[in-house]
Amino acid sequence: LKLLQAYKNEDTYIVWNNINLAVNNVNTILVDQDYYSNFKRFILDLFSVIKSKIKWEEMEGEGHLETLLRSLVLSKLGKYGDEEVREEAKRKFDKFADGTGTLKANIRSTVYTCTAARGEAKDFDTMIRMHRESDLDEEKERLTMHGMGSFPSIELLKKALDYSISDDVRAQDSVHMIAYIANNSLGRDIAWEFFREHQAFFKDRYGPGFLLSSLVKCVSERFLSEDKADMVEKYFAEHPMPGSERNVRQAVETVRLNAAWLTRDNTAIQSYLSQFE
Repeated sequence: LKLLQAYKNEDTYIVWNNINLAVNNVNTILVDQDYYSNFKRFILDLFSVIKSKIKWEEMEGEGHLETLLRSLVLSKLGKYGDEEVREEAKRKFDKFADGTGTLKANIRSTVYTCTAARGEAKDFDTMIRMHRESDLDEEKERLTMHGMGSFPSIELLKKALDYSISDDVRAQDSVHMIAYIANNSLGRDIAWEFFREHQAFFKDRYGPGFLLSSLVKCVSERFLSEDKADMVEKYFAEHPMPGSERNVRQAVETVRLNAAWLTRDNTAIQSYLSQFE
């Protein structure tokens, strides 16, 4: 965390993409901690300098990496609570959704993520409508994952999970949508329960293969204790998923590694983040 602070003045996508990966790894082990709000403030501080250099609108002569940087920075700020970013995203979303404004494809995922972060049920319903009306698979994916999968509401995430296996969502897209929800700090537990409740459906729908094994891994690898690792291991021993054995082992190993990481460094991390209370 101290090292990341040394990169606050960087302005290239490659650097910030690596920072983002590191932040995501730390986020995984801190989501259940009482001081998680301090971590969110740490992220807002970390991104504060690059925020001042980023604009919503595409600049003339802008390169591909600058476009990616804008999306990364604004998405991260919106997700972690920057109200200014969220409000602008919401303004753009409303205009695009009601047809009074346009929105370039390369910023839509960011707008959907930041709008979802506000947690309003009416925006969720609007995204459902937009998904049903869209003819573009790429746009549908943006709405299901970056949109519906990003809401900070258990109730709305449960609706998203139900929607993921409806006739409105392609079978292959269901897996990606559920994975995105499982990656949401509020979606981890409910995605696991949803998988368990529908495990026979998923086994029948996908059979042995990449999609089923990917689904198995994404819903089971984000827990943070030895007890949860044992739970996952026991569940799949009793409910085997053909072709998913390796991913089960990897998921259990990831849980145990993250649990050990948290046990080792929790006190030090909490102490460091106390400055962001």
